[in-house]
Amino acid sequence: MTKEESDITRFDPVRGQVDLTKGFPEEKRLWNDDLHPTPISRRNWGSLTFFAIWVGMAVQIPSWTMGSVGFFFGLDWLTTIVLMLAGNLVTLVPLLIQSHGGARYGIAEPQLTRVRWGVYGAYFPSWLRAFVATGWWGIQSYILTEAAVGIFLVATGQTGVVLDAINQGSASPLTLAQLFPQLFWTTFAIAIVAQIALLYFSPPSKSQPALKWFIRIAAPLTFIGLVYIFSHFMGQTNWDFTPITQIPATAVGHQHTIAVLAFLNANVGLWITMALSMPDFTRFAKSQFSQTVGQLPMPLIMIGIGILGVLTTGATMVLFQQPIWDPVLLAIVYIPELARIPVLLGIAGLTFSVNILANTIAPAYDIANSYPKYLTWFRGVLITVAVALGLGAWTFYGDAYNFLFGWLLTYGALLGAVEGVIIFDYAIVRRFKFELPDIFMSKGKFRYWRGVNPAAVIAFVVTALILFTPYPGQDIVFANSWISSFLIGGAIYVILMAAWIIPKYQPHLKGSLITGYVSDEVKAMFSQKTDKKLAAETDKKLATE
Repeated sequence: MTKEESDITRFDPVRGQVDLTKGFPEEKRLWNDDLHPTPISRRNWGSLTFFAIWVGMAVQIPSWTMGSVGFFFGLDWLTTIVLMLAGNLVTLVPLLIQSHGGARYGIAEPQLTRVRWGVYGAYFPSWLRAFVATGWWGIQSYILTEAAVGIFLVATGQTGVVLDAINQGSASPLTLAQLFPQLFWTTFAIAIVAQIALLYFSPPSKSQPALKWFIRIAAPLTFIGLVYIFSHFMGQTNWDFTPITQIPATAVGHQHTIAVLAFLNANVGLWITMALSMPDFTRFAKSQFSQTVGQLPMPLIMIGIGILGVLTTGATMVLFQQPIWDPVLLAIVYIPELARIPVLLGIAGLTFSVNILANTIAPAYDIANSYPKYLTWFRGVLITVAVALGLGAWTFYGDAYNFLFGWLLTYGALLGAVEGVIIFDYAIVRRFKFELPDIFMSKGKFRYWRGVNPAAVIAFVVTALILFTPYPGQDIVFANSWISSFLIGGAIYVILMAAWIIPKYQPHLKGSLITGYVSDEVKAMFSQKTDKKLAAETDKKLATE
């Protein structure tokens, strides 16, 4: 860090956050107002907001679905629940490490990624993340449409058609689109417009106030619909859990190993895009304490919804001799008529919230980061929607096997290598410290080779070959999708950084893999004395709203 960079970079030792007081309008490919670090004075999201974000995102239909599909892969109810919890605990580790960077430096994921992949190399992981997020955007918009169409069918007395289809063996998320195509896709278009409208009135340059209040209003209501569905079906079984717990595991031997690894990694994959994307939100955090405390309950929220899904699907197997894993269909035809519309409204509301938070904001940042001279964050939103519609990932959601292997495990294997590079670099190589101004400089310290970090590229390519090239035992490695990719990619990256990249491209960094690598100037900035008592009091004050 040069003296000029030191003059415009300020560290607040009480809040543990870094501020950047100067913009870089001359760097048209790397900087604009939306991408500039959020000033510390505008970092105002406390722990309650982050907790509400996770309630709004985790209490969703795919969370319920993940619990339900365990039966389809031959797992018993207890193994399904244990693997769900384990998968979300694994996700929490990269989630909190990545979130730390957003909260400390006030920057979104694409800018944070420049440190690891290079100022131009960062486009690739951001595009990959955006591509996956747009797929989820399509899936969630599809679920939102399902709920809205369900409301119409209940209100107009057309649910008998749906029940007949279920009785004939058509009980999947694709059922409504097949039965009522014109109604379904018209409603789908309306749902798209509604989501775009909310984001237009909630720009990131103003800390997204409309979104913040939407979260607070929606979060307390999201549990109601799913809990009611669970209560209704357990009531139908007289609250006797014994038949559900006695549903046997059907996967054995090698098939059981594949099922366990696949289901574990699918649960990691469900939120691994958000583990990468959370700086898009934590850039507004009041402190590290705020974002950490607010996010720690995530696995418990997920396992709570997963248990509801597992037990309710088990109840449908006991009652109807077939698993019905789509709660929208259950709400349309099986619960009491007076409760159907309120429950479907709850499902629609939580799905709308999840899609805005998890699948629209993040890829919009990624796309805007590609060409900030012309692409504002909102233009990124519009491109996100267009890509999502072209991808049509909701077709994976209609089949349990394709949802797990074709969607969750495939992108998990790709993102694992990306996140291995990102997390190993931030936590092991740099120990959470780097030169903030240089991420906006085309000829700064993160230029590496023509703006690309070769270590990141090599780690990704080698890992992808190991995961996707056929060889004896490859099915095990692929079933362990994200975990395999994360560890392999991270290990390759660390070795290349220590042996090659740092000596050649970043000789200003001092240290080792034992102590971490940091420049003398950055080390001095972070060595400012902190009043620990004052810092603790400030953390507690900032964590509440």
